[in-house]
Amino acid sequence: MNNLILIDGLSALYRAYYVFPLLMNTKGEPTGAIFGFINILQSLIKTYKPSHLAVVFDSSPKTFRHELFEKYKYNRLPMPNNLLLQIKPLYEILIAMGLKIIIVNGFEADDVIGTLAHNISQSGVSILISSNDKDMAQLVTSNVNLIDNHTKKILGPNDIEKKYGVSPKLIVDLLAIMGDYSDNIPGIPKIGKKTAIFLLKEIGSIKTIYSDLNKISYLPIRGAKQIAIQLKKHHEAVLLSYRLATIKKDILINLDYEELLINKMDIVKLKKLFYRYEFKSFIDCLKW
Repeated sequence: MNNLILIDGLSALYRAYYVFPLLMNTKGEPTGAIFGFINILQSLIKTYKPSHLAVVFDSSPKTFRHELFEKYKYNRLPMPNNLLLQIKPLYEILIAMGLKIIIVNGFEADDVIGTLAHNISQSGVSILISSNDKDMAQLVTSNVNLIDNHTKKILGPNDIEKKYGVSPKLIVDLLAIMGDYSDNIPGIPKIGKKTAIFLLKEIGSIKTIYSDLNKISYLPIRGAKQIAIQLKKHHEAVLLSYRLATIKKDILINLDYEELLINKMDIVKLKKLFYRYEFKSFIDCLKW
């Protein structure tokens, strides 16, 4: 049994939005993201039958990572207005469903999920994380697994290594070397995923790699000497990238496991909200 599911709210919201981008009610209010989000929730609950669940959202566009690197997530487009309009109504519906919404000021959902997963899993609770972000792979342990939302498979430590080429413990190192375009994490120019995986498998972590850069020149890989030069030249960028890619597991969250229990739904409020947004298919399905 999977006791707790932690949902990356923004990741699920965008997934839902792009499935139903034009859906609206007769009042002209956009509703596609809300509709899709509820479908995702119902599917997760039906499939995994958790006793506890939390939906975690980012606190604001800028966090402590922007203080480290001003251009962090610089590539991201602003949230579409018709998606922005759906967030408050979605919150109302989630609360009426008896679900916990968590937002911690100054931190991304990743850090909140990372901290909750780390703290709660210590007591032996089995945790599933629902997110499309590859950086979440660093959180996977024997008690914390990741849902691959494309294949619907559950990814444990061995599955992460098969998918990304390195173990969960080296995911941050991988992102720090190769960079991450979606978050605008710099990495090292001219060193891609294949080379980064080779270095990490052949030598070990970034710390181990930088303990003796000279040995890279003798590795059986094309352009080994140039790789060593690039690593030396961009050492500061790698250290910055490592910090940007690392999900925090120690932020202050005044919540315990039992506060994430799925509570009884407010049927009256849900019916009112579903009628307003014209989710007729949900009105007769208010029980999981």
